[in-house]
Amino acid sequence: MASAIDNRISAGDESTADDEYIDYVLFTSADFSAIKFCNRLVLATNTVSDPHIDLNSAQQRVHFDLEEIEKLLHKEAVENHSALIAHASKLNVVDSVLTTTKSSLGSVTQSFSRLENEVLKPYNTALPIYRVLTKLHATANLLRAFTWFLYLVRQLSGVQQQIVQLAVNNRSNSPSMAGDRSRSSTPSFGQSHLAHQQQAKPQSSPANAAESSRLTVRAAKTYAEMTRHLASFPKLRSLRAVNEIEAAVKASREFGAAPLR
Repeated sequence: MASAIDNRISAGDESTADDEYIDYVLFTSADFSAIKFCNRLVLATNTVSDPHIDLNSAQQRVHFDLEEIEKLLHKEAVENHSALIAHASKLNVVDSVLTTTKSSLGSVTQSFSRLENEVLKPYNTALPIYRVLTKLHATANLLRAFTWFLYLVRQLSGVQQQIVQLAVNNRSNSPSMAGDRSRSSTPSFGQSHLAHQQQAKPQSSPANAAESSRLTVRAAKTYAEMTRHLASFPKLRSLRAVNEIEAAVKASREFGAAPLR
């Protein structure tokens, strides 16, 4: 339902002709400026050369426009009171819904702020620390595995040295090797097989033979443990020292018996 004000606004210049004192198009325009309108009213009844400025005419014009607007609003309220009441009722319902929505939205915002402060911010703070701890844990595990690998290598080296020493003793006790005692020396790591072949097996005592077999089995078990350890920690092979030690052990792995699997 179009109101009288809407009709006057849409009429434009024609409504201005009917009500020469009220310019509805001017008042409802988006770029309306009260300062410019006031300046136009003052200049309508005064000139730049006037020694005194007459504001009575401008005030009367504004008062007249206000009275006309009030009369028009009163007329609209009387003629369309049912529609106005219906609109007011809808506004009350909308305002009630909006109030409830704002309250719910405030509760959600508060909950999210609490979640952000208690969960998100601590999580974002702890995430880089967790990543650092994960890397440190992986490094610690690798170092622990490397330490155990070195222990097995030293154990294998000790067993090999015992085997070599036992072979040297057997050779020294052999009558055919009695003259070589002055030239005997303890071989280096990895020479057990050569010394084992050079010993005089027929002259070995049963105790020495049993000790040699025990040391050979122990060496085989140690090597098997090293193999299993490297299989359990494949990242060990990324260390250069492990690769060099493994290559040296394989090159010198001659126990006189096949390693245990």
